[in-house]
Amino acid sequence: MKKKSVVPVVFPAAVFVFLSFMFLNFMFYGCTSNPFGSDKIAEEKRQVAGVVRLEDQNSPKDIYVWMAGFNLSTKTDDQGQFQLTLPPKGSQGTSGGVNGFFNIYPFLANYRLDSAQAVIQNGAFVYSRGDINKDGKLASSRLLRKFLRISTAVSPASVQGSFAGRIGVTVTLEATLDSCTVIFPNAVGGLLGVVFFKRVGTEDVSIFQTTPGISVRDIDLIGRAPKSRTTIFNLVQVPLSPGQYEVIPYLLIRHEKLPKGLMEGIAANVEALGPDYLKLPIRREGGLFEVTP
Repeated sequence: MKKKSVVPVVFPAAVFVFLSFMFLNFMFYGCTSNPFGSDKIAEEKRQVAGVVRLEDQNSPKDIYVWMAGFNLSTKTDDQGQFQLTLPPKGSQGTSGGVNGFFNIYPFLANYRLDSAQAVIQNGAFVYSRGDINKDGKLASSRLLRKFLRISTAVSPASVQGSFAGRIGVTVTLEATLDSCTVIFPNAVGGLLGVVFFKRVGTEDVSIFQTTPGISVRDIDLIGRAPKSRTTIFNLVQVPLSPGQYEVIPYLLIRHEKLPKGLMEGIAANVEALGPDYLKLPIRREGGLFEVTP
């Protein structure tokens, strides 16, 4: 049987160039995923993460973290970790995204302020610049140092709902670093002017004023020697239902100069007398009070 000869097909050079161009065009423009194993094309670097610690080894949970310029804020988790995400370029106020140096501040009102610097270019973080490493994390954890200890005691610490006697609240302040200034709104004669009662596990808040209607305030310089203030109330003045309460003294700590916008980022009137005051991040000790049936 006679074999048929196979004649090779030879493409003209122009056809080869055209087919090559179409293949490359498909590879670079037609693909919606990375052909080398990743399901996503690289995204803009709009996230940064970090860790905050407390020098006194207390829990790093719920430390307020705020980024200047964008008014971004969050709180740390149980391990002191946090993450901030920039808004998309189109929401940053400029078509190409924001450029510049921006500080990130972890904040507690009775701890010294710390900060970390981030570099942003075209609306995204520049990793390996400022205090941000190549992985988009703070190169080192931020360490906050307490400068004011706040301790509250309630006596008696537990009463029945029918209790008709007097209940004392004492707050003791002690500077742990340098002296600091503390303001007691609505207070006169060295007394504690206002106390909040926040029922544990709820948003229920009651407010007791020692001398209702006054607008004066006491200012105290707190040093290493502890200073105390007290007030007295009863369950007629503050009708609390059975439950456990956190007793919180109303006081304002004059911090070192804070960046503009930090306090407003917590709440519009966070230092005013009202429930928003409880959003102010302060570390206190003691102050538990229980009303039993």
